[in-house]
Amino acid sequence: MPAPKYPTYKVGATMEQKTLTQQLLDDIRLRLGAQIIDLELDPEHFDYAIRTAFSRYRQRSQNAMEESFLFINIQPDQAVYTLPAEVQEVRAIYRRTIGGSSGGAAIDPFSLAFSNNMYMIQNPGSLGTSGAGMLATYDFAMQYQELVGRMFGRDVMYTWDTATKRLTLHRRFSHEEQIAVHIYNARPNEVLLSDVYAYPWLKDYAVAVCKQIMGEARSMFQTLAGPQGGVSLNGDALKTEAKEEMDRLEIEILQLIESHDGMPFVIG
Repeated sequence: MPAPKYPTYKVGATMEQKTLTQQLLDDIRLRLGAQIIDLELDPEHFDYAIRTAFSRYRQRSQNAMEESFLFINIQPDQAVYTLPAEVQEVRAIYRRTIGGSSGGAAIDPFSLAFSNNMYMIQNPGSLGTSGAGMLATYDFAMQYQELVGRMFGRDVMYTWDTATKRLTLHRRFSHEEQIAVHIYNARPNEVLLSDVYAYPWLKDYAVAVCKQIMGEARSMFQTLAGPQGGVSLNGDALKTEAKEEMDRLEIEILQLIESHDGMPFVIG
């Protein structure tokens, strides 16, 4: 007896007892009518459909990325650094100090505002110190921090190559220093499959790709000869359904329905 073509699972198994990818594969096969009709798709076709859905989602949806920080120990006279493969975009670079001192970028304007507020409480009856200057002092501290950063090298110019993951710093560092890189990471596939917003989109797009593959195969022959006069194939209809489904899913991304941002549901 030949081995089964697809993995089998225990009846009534919960999603936690299956892997997320296997659950997605099961859902795709059932949507296409598996166990009722024989599907002319091989496991490679399902893998291709799932990879295509993930690739399209990562290319189009902001929900496929997450915001974080990466700390790099800068080495003397080293300008090019290779970041991990999951890093998609570099937004900004922050130096923790300027010139190795505790001033400059290390100044905390919130602490200055708090200290200013404590001093103002000492003279509550005076018009000039009743709190009117608190926001102005905070604004001056922020302007001071920005000016010092521009003059003494807090801001670092850089070039980021998305394909090679190479970060090039356009500055010569003469000593070892730690910088914070503001980045956007690619969310792992397992996380996207666990996302209640992303999973339906990925499943629908993978089903549409499978329909497109089946439509291409069936459209090679419009009819098949048989004892009852022949059988018509629905290859063109499958390709039309696949295109309409893909267009709908593209619109959902533009309307932020597949993510938790925006206001996808309107009642009333």
